Amino acid sequence: MNWKFFRVPLLAGALLIGLAGIAGAAPAPWPTLSSQLAGVPTGSALERLIRANQDFSLLAADEAQDQRGLPLWLRVWWRKGNPAPALAATDPTRGYPHALKEILEWMMSHPDLKVPPPGPSFGPEAWNAVIGGDKRISGAQTTPRSESDVRINFNNGSQILAASNNISASGRQAQFYSLDGGATWGQTELPLALRDSFHSDPAVDWTSDGVGWAMTLGIRGNTLAARAYRSTDGGATWTFDGTPSGSQKAVDKELMWVDHSASSPFRNNIYTCYHNNNPAYVGRRTSAGWQAAVQVSGSESTGTAIGCDIKTNSAGDVFAFWPTTGNSRIVVRKSTTGGASYVPAVVVATTFDSYDIGVPSFNSRRALIYTSGAAYRTATQNLVCVAWTDLSGDSGCTAPANEPGSSVASACKTRVWTSRSLDGGATWSAPARVNHQTSKNDQFNQWLAVDETSGRFGLMYYDTVADPGRLKTDVYYQSSIDCSSWSAPLKVTTAMTDETQSTANLGNQYGDYNGLSGFLGKFFPSWTDRRTGGKEEIWTAPISDP
Repeated sequence: MNWKFFRVPLLAGALLIGLAGIAGAAPAPWPTLSSQLAGVPTGSALERLIRANQDFSLLAADEAQDQRGLPLWLRVWWRKGNPAPALAATDPTRGYPHALKEILEWMMSHPDLKVPPPGPSFGPEAWNAVIGGDKRISGAQTTPRSESDVRINFNNGSQILAASNNISASGRQAQFYSLDGGATWGQTELPLALRDSFHSDPAVDWTSDGVGWAMTLGIRGNTLAARAYRSTDGGATWTFDGTPSGSQKAVDKELMWVDHSASSPFRNNIYTCYHNNNPAYVGRRTSAGWQAAVQVSGSESTGTAIGCDIKTNSAGDVFAFWPTTGNSRIVVRKSTTGGASYVPAVVVATTFDSYDIGVPSFNSRRALIYTSGAAYRTATQNLVCVAWTDLSGDSGCTAPANEPGSSVASACKTRVWTSRSLDGGATWSAPARVNHQTSKNDQFNQWLAVDETSGRFGLMYYDTVADPGRLKTDVYYQSSIDCSSWSAPLKVTTAMTDETQSTANLGNQYGDYNGLSGFLGKFFPSWTDRRTGGKEEIWTAPISDP
């Protein structure tokens, strides 16, 4: 039996049972073995794995009532390799990485627990399907793609990279590339390195020498590490570069950013942020290679620092952003030394909810509360901006207990929030909702980017506002020159997506985040889309915003 891999289209509903506790009632019993094996092929390696992970004494007693979508056998399996970190029982993560949902999807999709062969690669001529201004960059899919990142080459605007999860197929991160400014796209995959079984959490960027970079989680059994790859041919082929997280083995939600500025003393430094167990870390790659990662979260952050972002400005200042699941904060920490050291952290805001939010259109995986930042500096400006998803803050919508969940009639809803700093991250404005409609609609999976040639901030997100039933989404875009006043919402998509249908990948739904990149007056978002009613695909659209 090969244990080195794991994932699946989250049959959490079938695998997670007996978890609904009633206030005042006796604790829910541990599930029976037969209930845990529902939907699992008889005699499979996955069945044997489930049978071997029934020691619930490794879990907290109240985990039998936890409805976060992680079956208890999977938690036992994780705890065998990663004993519970010290954290409050009130931390909604309970110390489990969000990537366990991808691991579950991999396992259920590959019950033999064997690494499949790589998928096919196609040249840029292969994927040029266009509906209106929308473009499907992943091609028509028979297995779901979800969760994506995108980046224009700021030294050659004709080159664009994107990437997405590809868990139910080969498990290798799907890489998309364009050599003609987004008119046509090619597709390939990252190779597996160091005995990894599959990938999760895509990120991409470029250095000024035209080398493309990709970051991913390398998942091998119950070990998670950040892996870096590089491409010298515009994204068509990729080679393994290194492990920015070093020996850490509980890494989750890694993202990447390159210092692009010609005026920065740290130009071409590559930064990655992530959390390992509870704390947030930042790693960096200089001309000397990957350096030891630095822990950036401290006593200002309780719970888990999941959902980071990392950005730089023209002076090379580094800004690491993250939310906290314990004390519900948005935090930023700055470096003026190219990531070698950091000034004390600053609390930007306090959130109403924590970790993730259930909304009718996204109630299985749930909308993750994550940060997306951007920084723009000139001789007269030192502007930093951060965006996140949270409850609306209206009466009756200010606490986790208020979140709508599956109720389309709930008056509580989610909104995209922003805060800005005019002094390089030292002080921050009161949080503000970017687009607060009166209707019962939800916004989530925002991404923020700045066009460094103009200083224009772009923001994209999903919104159910055009669906009276509150289940279908469109992608919307807004922009700003000061991260305070925003343009009217522009609907980017020409067709809606419904991730609540039985044909959807209900375990992963939209995934945890989208992407956005802007350069020379043009922005490219990336998002998960299943408008055809088939499997999830990755789409983009060129947005002119000079």
